Amino acid sequence: MRSGYLLALVLAFLSAPLFAQSNDVGLWYSGAHLSTTTGTDGSDVKFSSAHGYAASYNHFWFGHFSTDFAYASLRSNGHIRVDGENVLDLGRLTTKVGTAIAQWHFHRGGFVDPYLGAGAAYVKAGTLNSSDLEQSSIGQITIDKKWGWAANAGVNLNLGHNLALAIDDKYVPYKPSSTSAGSSLKLKLNPNILSAGVRFRF
Repeated sequence: MRSGYLLALVLAFLSAPLFAQSNDVGLWYSGAHLSTTTGTDGSDVKFSSAHGYAASYNHFWFGHFSTDFAYASLRSNGHIRVDGENVLDLGRLTTKVGTAIAQWHFHRGGFVDPYLGAGAAYVKAGTLNSSDLEQSSIGQITIDKKWGWAANAGVNLNLGHNLALAIDDKYVPYKPSSTSAGSSLKLKLNPNILSAGVRFRF
């Protein structure tokens, strides 16, 4: 009986590193490109490249299949442009993106592990405020939050059982309505979020 308990303990100890690789937490530095929206009057709503940070949790269910849950907070500056020139400062836009992605890893056990994925996304953009908006007839701009989908691709560089460096790219279609002073405009933001980070496995 004792030998059976001892064998079970040894097997549990030997299998621990494998189970330790079933989960990881990632910390990321992120940049994003936001699309330009062209108004009916020929003016453009243009946002600069966004920058921020993200965190993620990934769980492998079996073999090459995992689910990834991530949250990113990004900041960019916006302007209204006419003929390519900035004419109105929109202030700073904070965009918060949450994603739930199903991923397929092509070489999970190797040093280089590329993956593809797709899933759901929830995007919330902050309110736009600036002195230019206050002095104009536009005023404060409120942007709708929306559910949608996300496409995902990336690669892990596995440095060991418990550590990996990674590059991750997510495309999130996001076309919210924006409202100010009784008027509205449908924005086309569609953030393409490219992140570099570290995954800690356990």
